[in-house]
Amino acid sequence: MSDIIEPAQLQRETVIFKALSSEARLAIIYALKGGEKSAGELVDMLGALECACSVERTNISKHLAVLKEAGIVACRDKGLKRIYSLELPCLASIFECVGTALAATATRATALPCRHCGRKSCKDEE
Repeated sequence: MSDIIEPAQLQRETVIFKALSSEARLAIIYALKGGEKSAGELVDMLGALECACSVERTNISKHLAVLKEAGIVACRDKGLKRIYSLELPCLASIFECVGTALAATATRATALPCRHCGRKSCKDEE
């Protein structure tokens, strides 16, 4: 029975993984790896991105609330600003793990011959 997760633990972990299922929230976590930031600083950093993780001032508070509810980020007041930091800094290692897995996948993909013609490089594979 030791290999089976307790339902309460599974529920807590599911909340964390659901919070991680957004490009915007992953970008926020990535930005917070470098240290604490205000919501305005996060908007400035992530608003310039041209992808689904672009964050506008109007919705960053929603993403931060989800991350805070999941226990991933912490918040403190500093004057009129709210400052956010990683509450679970170990989650930053997820980026390293995924980066390593993606690099390994890319290496394997380029090392394999084309399944159409057998050559290492083929237009049909693209």
